[in-house]
Amino acid sequence: MAIEMARLPEGTRVRVKATMIPLEPGVAGRTGTVIVTSDYATKRLGVALDGDDGIRVFMPSELEVIGEVALPPERQAAKLRPALP
Repeated sequence: MAIEMARLPEGTRVRVKATMIPLEPGVAGRTGTVIVTSDYATKRLGVALDGDDGIRVFMPSELEVIGEVALPPERQAAKLRPALP
């Protein structure tokens, strides 16, 4: 059994892409920022679209990453260290 985790961290810049699920007209192609993630609801992300006041909910498959959140310095340094044998 695999443990699912939120795929996109809060603060990630995304673009809404068209999928098989019908979206509201005019939402596809818009950009925004991931605001709400949860390890309990991994199939839903709250996104604040640019120019909107509210938060909309999308599935990760409906979003394309256009800007990733920078890792804290200690996490970036840990990625560069070789793994222990």
